[in-house]
Amino acid sequence: MKSLLLSLTAALWAVCVPPAFAAGLDAAGDTLSGTRPAGIDSVGAQIERDVESRLRDSLSPEMLQNFGLFIYVSKAAAGPWAQRMLVYQKVGEDLLLLYDWPVSTGRETVEASPSGTQLPTNTPAGYYEFDPKRFYTAYRSTQWDEDMPFAMFFNWIDHGSSTGLAIHGTSPEGESLLGMRASAGCVRLSKDNARTLFAIVRDNFKGMAPKFAFDKHSGTLMNNGLLAHDPEGNLVRDAGYSVLIFVDDFGGQNLEAQAY
Repeated sequence: MKSLLLSLTAALWAVCVPPAFAAGLDAAGDTLSGTRPAGIDSVGAQIERDVESRLRDSLSPEMLQNFGLFIYVSKAAAGPWAQRMLVYQKVGEDLLLLYDWPVSTGRETVEASPSGTQLPTNTPAGYYEFDPKRFYTAYRSTQWDEDMPFAMFFNWIDHGSSTGLAIHGTSPEGESLLGMRASAGCVRLSKDNARTLFAIVRDNFKGMAPKFAFDKHSGTLMNNGLLAHDPEGNLVRDAGYSVLIFVDDFGGQNLEAQAY
């Protein structure tokens, strides 16, 4: 029965992934496998089903309809889902789990940067898109003097300023901290996983994407899930990536506690 299930899963993967996946992806000179990725560093099938359920419950029908890739990040400090990223591709009405990776989100403190400036290290919960103008295979943070390989910055304006929040790879030292809050606010992955995600997004999901609503009074691009519509009620779109990131401050239910 188990071998049959694995065969059916492999068949679904081969049929449903974008053509670029089947052909192999080329990112920064590296070719990714055309088979189902070995990136399911799983915390358990039940937890993965629970995360998908929470993701679906947290998204409006308009969001589910108009994005093709969904990146769920738990910024929680504790819980079975805490400090994990699960990546889902929409296939018809289904969400196909592509990857389940450990991450590090912000330390949620105010700290002195290398220059001595007091800065917050928060990862704000909410809904985000990528900024198509800020994709870098190599980048270095000027505020924190840290390398940010395969950085994909969020398209988020907060009170008139473009923020420096991004998903990116980390250093070998940072990789030892994955699975706990350890960043200055960005979502850190291992460098290899960041390279993989960068290639998938860049090579498969570029196109017209919904825009989030903008609050003119505060000069803030909404991150509460409210999408922009024109006066006739039509969804406003712009060139970008049809990828939705959901940063959630929830670590899942403690399964041991539920048993008692």
